Amino acid sequence: MDNSDDSVTTLAYEAEPVMSLQEGEVPQWLDYEAVSRDLADDGVSAPEPFVEGLRTVVIEAGDRGLDLKVVYTEAPALVYTDARDLATLLNEEYEGTILVRTPAFVGSSSDTIPRHLLEAGQDDAWEEFDPVASAAVFAHKVTAPAPPWGALSAIVLVLAIVVAVAFAVALRRRLR
Repeated sequence: MDNSDDSVTTLAYEAEPVMSLQEGEVPQWLDYEAVSRDLADDGVSAPEPFVEGLRTVVIEAGDRGLDLKVVYTEAPALVYTDARDLATLLNEEYEGTILVRTPAFVGSSSDTIPRHLLEAGQDDAWEEFDPVASAAVFAHKVTAPAPPWGALSAIVLVLAIVVAVAFAVALRRRLR
């Protein structure tokens, strides 16, 4: 790859990578201290037109047992991991689940919800442009009851055994 004719590959090798937050580093793309202080009073940090709607989402999530805090900022995060890194940094200060929404990215962190559920919630939340609807979709996704996979697996196993036994009995009768 040293002598690539592909201009995109060449540009990728020449340009410096955009780095996300390093361990313990405070984001430079927004006022972290203001966001942190804003979360302390009601669990919401957002521009004024969105605060009331996001408070409602936080309260409704609390009614479903989710300790949710929401940050919506119009500050432009540089890379997609910045939103998640900000959520993780805030989660060191605040318990529960933190959702961070920027104009382009969604990130989250939680001390109670597994990463795969957070990612599923982020994927669905990203599809909503409105920050209030986005937060509501996220909260619903991560609190939705999961299918009883253990019971479903047991039923499938029992059915497979019943089918195998029935097949063996039918085969034995046919051979007589």
